[in-house]
Amino acid sequence: VTGGRDDPARRAGVSAPAFHGRLRGVLFDAGNTLLWIDHERVARLITEAGVAVSTEAARAAEMRARPRLDPLLGRAPKRESPQVFLRHIAFVLDGLGVTGAAAERASEAIAAAWPTLWVRPPADAHDTLRRLRAQGYAVGCLSNSNGKVDRLLAGAGLLELLDTVVDSGAVGVEKPDPRIFEIGAARLGLAPAEIVYVGDLHALDVLGPRAAGMHAVLLDPLGAWEGFDAVRVPSLSAVPPLLGPPA
Repeated sequence: VTGGRDDPARRAGVSAPAFHGRLRGVLFDAGNTLLWIDHERVARLITEAGVAVSTEAARAAEMRARPRLDPLLGRAPKRESPQVFLRHIAFVLDGLGVTGAAAERASEAIAAAWPTLWVRPPADAHDTLRRLRAQGYAVGCLSNSNGKVDRLLAGAGLLELLDTVVDSGAVGVEKPDPRIFEIGAARLGLAPAEIVYVGDLHALDVLGPRAAGMHAVLLDPLGAWEGFDAVRVPSLSAVPPLLGPPA
C-alpha cells in the first residue's frame, strides 16, 4: 500500500503506487535505460549538418520523441529496423525545429552512427545495480538488440553487475512479445510475477512485461510520459528505494 508520508514510492519520486506481492528480481532494458544514446554526439552531428544544437537540447528532444515513436513500436513488424530508427531521428529533428536540407544531412549522419551511439551509461547505472544486488535482488538486462548488447554492457562496466542478459537478436523474439520476458524470468529462475521490468518505452517496456505477468516501471526523466498508464520514475536511482528489500 502506498501514499503515506514515508511511502517509498513517494520518496522515489514515482507517479503511481508501488507493487503488491513478492518481488525478487529486476530486469532492465538496455537502450536509453542502462545504456543511453550519446546525446553529445547527436548534437554535434546536427550542428555539423548546419543547425547549432546544444547537448541539452538534443537530449530533451530525443526524450520527448519517445512518446511520439511509441504507437509505431506497437505495430512495427520488427522494432530493431532502419525504418524505426529513421522515424525516431525524424521526431528528434522535428522537435528541434531542424528542417529542409539540414534535416536530411543530419538524418543521414545520425543514421550512419546509430549502431555506435548506445555506449554511455547514465551516471547512476552502476550504483543502482549494486544497490539492488545488495538489497537481495537478482538483476538482469533484457533488450531488443542485434545480438551484441552484452559487449556494449561489458564496455560500459555493467556486465559484471548483471546475473543474465537476454538479447532479442540472440533469442529470436522481440519485445513486446511476452515470450522474451518469459525467457528473462526463466534465466533469473523466478516467476514473472516476482520481477519488475524497467525501460523507457510504454509499448515495449510496460505493456510487454505486463502481458507476461511482470510488473513494469517506466523511466521518465523529463515527465514526457504524463497521462500514460505506468509507474514512472525520474531516474534509475529511484528504483531501489521504490522496491525496498525483497518481500
